[in-house]
Amino acid sequence: MNGRIAVTRAAGFIGRNVVEELNRRGHEDILLVDVLGADNKWKHLLGLRYEDLVSPAHFLDLIQSGRLEPVGRVIHLGASSATTECDADFLLENNYRYTRQLCEWCIRTGARFVYASSAATYGDGELGYSDDDAITPHLKPLNMYGVFEAHVRSLGAPT
Repeated sequence: MNGRIAVTRAAGFIGRNVVEELNRRGHEDILLVDVLGADNKWKHLLGLRYEDLVSPAHFLDLIQSGRLEPVGRVIHLGASSATTECDADFLLENNYRYTRQLCEWCIRTGARFVYASSAATYGDGELGYSDDDAITPHLKPLNMYGVFEAHVRSLGAPT
C-alpha cells in the first residue's frame, strides 16, 4: 500500500478491527475519521497506532479545500449500516453524498477506494450476488440504503 490510509468510522467495531489489522501489518500512517460523541466510544481506540483523528466533516473539508495530505487508500466504513433506516434525507446525506464525495475524490487522486457493501444492493438475488460492474445497472435494491449504494458503485472508483 502506498501512502497514508484513511479509515472512516474507525472507532466502530469493524473500523477498530480494521485499524488493528493494519497495525499488525506494520501500518501506522493512518488517518482515523469518526465522531466519538459523549459516550465511551473513544475507548475502542486504545492500543491502536495512528497518525491523527478527524471528524467526517473535517475530513471532507480537508478534501474539498485541497489541504489533505496524500492518501493512497480510503477504507470507507462511514455509511450508516442500518438497512432498515427509513429516513431518506439522512441516507441521502450520510450514505450517498458523503460516500460519493469520497469516491469521486479517490477517482481524481488515484487513491484506492474500499468500502463496506450491503446485500440490500443486490435485491432479492434474482440476478445473483456478483460484484461484476456489468450487473450493477440491472440490480433492483430492496431499500433506500441499497439504491444509494448501487449508484455509488456505478461511479467506477478503483477498488
